[in-house]
Amino acid sequence: MNERLAVHLDFGGGTPPRRMGRLGRDPARRAIAFEWDEAFAAAPLPVSPLRAGRYRELLRPDAGRGATLPGLFEDSLPDGWGRLLLDREMAERGVDPAELGDLARLAYVGRHGMGALTYQPELATAPDDAVDLAWFEDVIPRVEDAAAVDELARLRTLAGGSQGARPKLVALIDEGNTRQRDHRGAPGGGWRAVLVKGRGSSDPKGSVEGEIAYGAAMRAAGIRTTPMLPLAGARECFLATDRFDRVGDRRLHTATVAGLLDTGMVHGSIDYLAIVKLARVVTRSAEDVEEVFRRAVFNARAFNRDDHVRNHAFLMDAAGTWRLAPAYDVTFSAGPGGEHSTAIAGEGRRPGRAAFARLAQAAGLKPRRRDAVVDAVDAALAQWPRLADEHDVPRALASRVASAIDAARRWE
Repeated sequence: MNERLAVHLDFGGGTPPRRMGRLGRDPARRAIAFEWDEAFAAAPLPVSPLRAGRYRELLRPDAGRGATLPGLFEDSLPDGWGRLLLDREMAERGVDPAELGDLARLAYVGRHGMGALTYQPELATAPDDAVDLAWFEDVIPRVEDAAAVDELARLRTLAGGSQGARPKLVALIDEGNTRQRDHRGAPGGGWRAVLVKGRGSSDPKGSVEGEIAYGAAMRAAGIRTTPMLPLAGARECFLATDRFDRVGDRRLHTATVAGLLDTGMVHGSIDYLAIVKLARVVTRSAEDVEEVFRRAVFNARAFNRDDHVRNHAFLMDAAGTWRLAPAYDVTFSAGPGGEHSTAIAGEGRRPGRAAFARLAQAAGLKPRRRDAVVDAVDAALAQWPRLADEHDVPRALASRVASAIDAARRWE
């Protein structure tokens, strides 16, 4: 059992990792605490920018919400698909997943999770060479009850500590987008880091194609995303998108809104008003603040209601500069209880121009600029029928999305 983990910031690019401190169990409180490294505390990077320079105190979980890790490190925990794989593998090995603590889960993430945080000692396996998408497609339906332990271990390694419910892996892909290999290898020579994900068991047919079409609509609306492309499987289409936490051989520290605000993964726990404020404080960029507003409008108009606190993120480079991460996981979704996971100026069910006006005011946008953003989003989404056709979205799903977009435009 892991009782201590050393935590480093590894920005890659040939620079040595920088020790941040260590995670360990506090026997007095029977909980995990993080102790900052003295050298890091003396000259810290703002990995937790809302702490206002408090890098000498022990960092503890929020006991009020029952957290087991500080939010800074919760972001690294496998969740959804990643957690399922690790739990299934442990069960096959005769280990009760309920007894697998968070330190052990972070040790399995090791040096190859999201962002630049790394954990040692890690529980690693040898890298694969090629990544077989046909094998991945074949094994997905067997994960719950029929996959062998070696298959589960390979899937868990390929997942790279990923989050979200859909089946996914991270990989390096070649310039022709035809070959994938282990994400833990060195990029270069035309290879780049991508996230590959498939359709979830509860998703409608064509949901992957739909997400790619949503990406095209977002870019038409002026929203930043990473490039997306379809990969053909034997039976299904997969989505590949460039990883925004990897730039060549460099890595970026990544923190979700959940991690920055230490909220945990709770639907309805936050409002876009708070994300606007967070963007202003963390990035000090009027452009990023406006981008949050633009994304809120798009999510409302396009019925992306799975806009929870882990589907908004920020990136920090090796100089300590923060910026808003590209938009991700944006697609048609009814949301929990038919509402947005993140309310828009207090409105979760039918956010329209009144909610946009309140959010725009908080973002410091003048009415003329606010209306221009809303009009740009509406103009982009007016292209939905063409975009759906170009990206092979099934007719039934495309029609359902079109009806939802039309309804959302009438909300006041």
